[in-house]
Amino acid sequence: MAASAQSTSFLPPGHVSFERERGVYALEIMRGVAHAVIEVGEDAGRNGRILRVFSTLASAGVPVFLVKMHRTAVTLAFTGADCDKALAALSSNGLKVDIRQKLSLVIVRAASMRDLHGVMVAIADSLFAAGARLHETGDSHNSVQCLIDESRAAEAERELCARFDLPPEAVHHFDVATECA
Repeated sequence: MAASAQSTSFLPPGHVSFERERGVYALEIMRGVAHAVIEVGEDAGRNGRILRVFSTLASAGVPVFLVKMHRTAVTLAFTGADCDKALAALSSNGLKVDIRQKLSLVIVRAASMRDLHGVMVAIADSLFAAGARLHETGDSHNSVQCLIDESRAAEAERELCARFDLPPEAVHHFDVATECA
């Protein structure tokens, strides 16, 4: 009797277990994120200043993510707990930096994300409906990352869950930090 209970499949008939499901299957909310805009200029010394940004943060022990290189600036994110270290290190190395705090990174997960038609519009519409300002975005083969104000994260979660029909167990929360002093 126990053997038959263990062999019971919860997959619909004809469904092969190794097939990848299509569509959004999870949502992650990372609270306590800070975002920096670091001026690097556009003159001949730009590349050296970009290198100085990353070596300075590495020496200070500040892990970064959501890195973007723009014409005159580098933008990146890190945990709010590293905010004071990052600001002190960058400032002491002659780099002009502006840091925004109290942000959340909303990560929408889907297998074969790039094959989904209209997923970016659905995410953007949901964030707009939540009143969430989009500060930065990123993407990968299986996710879209959106940096928004932490104060709108709960409403963004509600809108995205409703839009993609996600159950509560598909949402994962992470608190990563405190803010700068």
